[in-house]
Parts: sequence; structure tokens; C-alpha cells
Amino acid sequence: MSYLPQLIEDEINYICSIIPYQDKIRYFNKNAKEFNKIRPGFRAKSISEAEATRLLISNISKHFISDFIEKKIDIWLTQIKDHYNERMHDGESHIIALLHTLPYSVFDDNIKLYFKLVGEELLAEHVEILGEAVWSIKEADGEQAKLHEEIKVKDSTIVKLQSELNAQKYALNKSMDKLKNNAWDIDALKRKVAELEKIQIAAQIDKQKIESLVIEIQAYEEKTKRLRKELSETKNNSRKLEKQIRAELEKQQAIKVTVEQSGKNAKCPNDMDEFKDYLGYNFENIGMSTGAEYYHLLTTHLGKILFQGIPIIVNRETGLNIMKCVANTIIGQSNVNTFVFNNSVSTHEVERFLSSSGRIICLDNFIGNFNETELLPSLEKHRDKIIFITVAYDRTIHYISQEFLRYCHYLNVNRIKALSINATLTEDPSKIAEIDYEPRWNKVENRYSTILREILQELGFPQSLIELKCVAIFDEQDLIQMLAFDILPYCTDVLQINPYNTSERLIKYAGNAGRCLYKKLFVGWFAL
Repeated sequence: MSYLPQLIEDEINYICSIIPYQDKIRYFNKNAKEFNKIRPGFRAKSISEAEATRLLISNISKHFISDFIEKKIDIWLTQIKDHYNERMHDGESHIIALLHTLPYSVFDDNIKLYFKLVGEELLAEHVEILGEAVWSIKEADGEQAKLHEEIKVKDSTIVKLQSELNAQKYALNKSMDKLKNNAWDIDALKRKVAELEKIQIAAQIDKQKIESLVIEIQAYEEKTKRLRKELSETKNNSRKLEKQIRAELEKQQAIKVTVEQSGKNAKCPNDMDEFKDYLGYNFENIGMSTGAEYYHLLTTHLGKILFQGIPIIVNRETGLNIMKCVANTIIGQSNVNTFVFNNSVSTHEVERFLSSSGRIICLDNFIGNFNETELLPSLEKHRDKIIFITVAYDRTIHYISQEFLRYCHYLNVNRIKALSINATLTEDPSKIAEIDYEPRWNKVENRYSTILREILQELGFPQSLIELKCVAIFDEQDLIQMLAFDILPYCTDVLQINPYNTSERLIKYAGNAGRCLYKKLFVGWFAL
């Protein structure tokens, strides 16, 4: 039987609102393809109860929704009918059976709708009387439940008072027993006094023996001191030998680790599209809009630079969110092992951290504080890791040689609001299968690498760094990504120059009259 055609809008809204939230979500999950048609880009479990109800009401004309609601109504009416028949079988009248059934059904607040659905016509005053009776029964049931609860509380109080009374009786009996025991103790003490007098006499005899033993002990102590001195000298010699052995073992272990790590390759996801999708879910979870102009630029850029075996320099504030999202996507957890610089840190400690930590790691505050020429060899031996190097201020990078950027990627996302706040990541973790990977470089000049070369020359970059940047450009997307998250923010935040005031080639390509598809984004970020 079809119910919905006979219902008005308010009655349909009521039906949709009383369907349990979990039933709605379970049905949407089971029919994910159809759900995506009415709510594209969302997963069923992420919508609220109010949103789920709204989707049912606004899509009631779709068979996918109407069939679900029809079945729900049919189930409810069947349950009510079964309970009603049981009451009738017990000998109750039609009205009494209804009063024992409807207060406990989903229609307890809308009796009129129930009779409309089952096709039973009653006078309006009869429906009103039944509704008031149902409400009175519900209220009486509530009062009865409340009364039962009060009785339970009072029963508990009685039990507690009885327990306290029993405890006081037990304490009183124990005090009486103690008084009896005190009398027995007095007699026992008298006997002990007599025994102590005997012991005192024996103690006098023992005192004489002790005096002779003291003399013997003194002689043993002198001998013990001499033996301890010999033992101390032996221990010192043993420590020196142990220190030499440990140093030799550490040296051999360092050689072994160096040999093992020298052959390590960079790694990348077996399915890069899967990685970008899951990374996007994490960015969306911390507040980044998937419709933002920079969204696909960023996920594609990260998919390229993360897996080249080259460390990534990033601002600490935004870098923390980047690291959490990347780690939650690849290794199934958002925590990243971090080594914070201190004045006593050594190259050996850095090497040990790089060797013992996981797939994704972070060196914090090393730029400008640690010798870069000592740091680079250690980083190059760990190309199989994703290494973030965070700085508190981008301007800090200005005080080290630009040549250092030949060995690192510079990533700047300071203009993305969602990454500039300390966000709590609640996205489900994922693990991405990875394979060994040899990064690709473009050795053939193309029109986009030529544009980048001309821009970098006008911005004053050293020629060695220009050549390294240009071999990473295969198409226009590569050029746009490097300008957006590397070259232009480096000029603005590190060199503190306006690139649009310095490079005519940049204005020609990405100025207001340029052909770059993202010129509005660039002008908004870097020209003002």
C-alpha cells in the first residue's frame, strides 16, 4: 500500500522527523551511490540529524527516498497491529487495546495521523479524546516510573541505615571484648617482668662476650678497607676497558649504518591519486575549502615535492598542520617525531635521530642555529624519509646561503588561513602503500621553464639555483605551483621584496593582463 500520496506536507515532515537518525545514516551508507546524487561531495556519516531529515523532506519525490519512508511506515503500522492483536486476544475491547498500544508507538504525539494511515475514520472529537487519553497514560507512566525511582531511593536509604546500625552494634561488641582482653594483658605483663629480670642477668654475661667480639670486628674492618681499595682499583680499570670497547662498537655501528643508508631510495605512493584524495580529506577536516582556488594546486604540489627524497623547509606555524595531515594520510597517525634544536646538540645525535625515527620526521629550529655543512650529509643519507625542517620566522632563511636551497625544497603556505591556525585533526587515519621511486627531472628546455628562468634572473637568484628549479618544470601546472608556494612567497617573506615591482616577465605572465589562469590569486597574495 502507498502511504505518502495521501499525506499533506506537515504529516510528511512529521514522519521524516521521527525516523531514528541512525536508521537514516545506515540507509544512506547502504545506498551511497544514490546518496551522492542528492548530497554530492559528502559522506553520510558526516551529516547532522537535522540535515538528514531535511534531505528526506526535500527529496521525497525521489524513489530512493520515498521507498525508504514507505517501508518505515509499513514496519511501524505492522508493529502496532501485532501489539494491538495481542491485547485483543487477551480479551480487551477495541478501545482498551488501542490505549494499551498507541502510547508506546511512534504516533503517540499524532494519533490522528495513525488513523489516517490505517484508513480508519473516527469523528474528530473521538480522535481528540483518544489523543488526550494517550497523553494521560504517558503522563501516568512517567509518574509511576518516578514513584518507583523514589521507592528505590528510600529502600537504598533503609539498607544503608540498617548497615550503619549493624556496624555500631559490631563496634560496641568489639569494645566489650577489648575490656576483657585488657585484664588478661595485665596478668601477662606481670609474667613478662619476671622474665625480663632473668634476661637482664643473662645480658650482663652477654655484654662481656660482645666486648671481645668488638675487638675482632675492628680487625675485620681494617682488612675489609684494604680489600675495598683493591676492588675499586679493579673496577676503574674495568670501566676504562668497557669505555674503549663501547667506543669501538659505536664506531663500527656508525660505519654499518652509513653503508646501509647510502643505498636508500626515495619512496612514493603506489597510487598517487589515492594519496591526493586522502590528503584532501584531511585538509577539508581542518577547515580548508575544497572549492578554494589554491586547493588542487597545493595537493598536487605536495604530491610532487614530498617524495623526491629532499628535505622541505617550512614555517613552523603552518608546517605543523601540513605535517599532521601528511602523516595521518601516509602512516596512519598524525604525530610526527620532532627533534628540537638545543645548544648542546651534536651531529652524532642528529644522525641517531634520523636513523631511529619513522617515515615522517621534523627538525625544528635548526636553520640558522646548526652548521648547514654538517647537517646536509646526514640528510642526504635518508632519502627514504620525508624530512621537514621548520623555522619560527621565514626571514631567518635570508641569513643562510641561497646555495642551501639547492638541497632543500622551500614550502610557504602562510597565506592559507586554514593552515595558519592550530587546528584539531579528527579525520580517520589511513595508510598508503609505497614503492621505491626515482624522481624525474626535465633536461629539455620548454616554454614554461623558459618563463621561470627569465623571472628568476630578474629576481636575482643565483644561476646554479635557477638551473635546479628549471629542471623541475614539465608543464604550466609545475610553473604555477612553484611560483605560488616557493618562488613568490620566498621573495615576499624571506627577501622581503615585492616580486611584481622587480620582474617585468612576472607582470607579463601573471599580472592583471597576463595569460596565467591564477593571476588573480597571485596578485592578491603577492602584489599588494
